[in-house]
Amino acid sequence: MTNVDWMGFVLASVAIVLAPGPGSVFVAKTAAARGARSGQMAVLGIMLGDTCLILLSLVGASALFRAHPGLFHGVRLAGAGYLVYLGLRTMFARPTGEPGVEGKSALSCRQALAITLLNPKAVLFFMAFFPVFIRSGQAGLLGPYAGMFVTFTVISLAYLSALSFVASRVGGAFRASRSAQSVARKICGCVLIGFGVKVAISSR
Repeated sequence: MTNVDWMGFVLASVAIVLAPGPGSVFVAKTAAARGARSGQMAVLGIMLGDTCLILLSLVGASALFRAHPGLFHGVRLAGAGYLVYLGLRTMFARPTGEPGVEGKSALSCRQALAITLLNPKAVLFFMAFFPVFIRSGQAGLLGPYAGMFVTFTVISLAYLSALSFVASRVGGAFRASRSAQSVARKICGCVLIGFGVKVAISSR
């Protein structure tokens, strides 16, 4: 029977989910600027991206990246460039207090999905993360991996949904003030650009 350290896995998953990253920053920024619906669609994009990356890690994408470093670095640089692009776009976007920004929810989902998928290190991370908590696997790994996948997804979804809700509430006050919007946009833009630069210069 496969033995999994569930307590350790849950605690580690919570720590990982709570750590600031480009995905959580994008969710908070989107919910604050575009409203609750766009924020939740950004959460959906992150969840879809994580699901794809976990599945890719299980089918061997990690081995592919290790065998072809050029492919890994190409995807990594594309992801870094996209984060810098979003950061610059956020910094120079025109402030608005109109409710029509809610209509950009589909765009929020696509952008969040792209941010997540253009992160090849996440594939390597998931490939290495899950096995750490499997103590034995005589009965196979499909069941434990499925259980850990669902657990990690639920934890991530709960946190990002709460983050989106709080950010949309706080953002309501910001959307009423153009000066507050300008400051918030510049801060979020700089953070996204910072993540992009970090990804670009980081080693494998």
